[in-house]
Amino acid sequence: MLRATQIRSSVSPSHQTVQPSRLSGAAVWKADELHILWPASTGTNNLVTDLRNGATEFNAIILPLDAAFETRLDAARRFWRALDHRPPGPVYGAVPKQAKTRHILNLRAHDARRAGAVYREIAEVLLSREPVAPRDWRDHHLRHKVRAILRRADRLVGGGYRDLLFYPHSRGRKSDR
Repeated sequence: MLRATQIRSSVSPSHQTVQPSRLSGAAVWKADELHILWPASTGTNNLVTDLRNGATEFNAIILPLDAAFETRLDAARRFWRALDHRPPGPVYGAVPKQAKTRHILNLRAHDARRAGAVYREIAEVLLSREPVAPRDWRDHHLRHKVRAILRRADRLVGGGYRDLLFYPHSRGRKSDR
């Protein structure tokens, strides 16, 4: 959620004011404060305006210096680009492709184990292009890798997936170490 306000007009010669009624595609309603929902590529963004003395426009966004500062800064950047009719640009906080691939592998291994597959079968299907001979399995490097993958999968399924909802921020503990 972003908070907008009206500040003195002598801040900068290039600053502009925004009238909520002129925001295309936005839903605007007044409760205690003026609320604006505008669509974006990553979902709907919420803007709350702190308009005093009957003002009908705003010209500043307030960004508190807290744990969500970077997220709000990115939302403000996307809002600014939308006002300028430009594409939103890259999304801050998107889970990197390598991490997505690792989480998918973890969950596939977890599903295989729940379906009754043994570790060697999981390794052959998910990690190897060739079958692993039973006599080689005891010392095979994939045995240790499958065990590590399943440990991560257990943490992910046991509640660690919630960390993905807060990415890139931490909930206080890392679930995927």
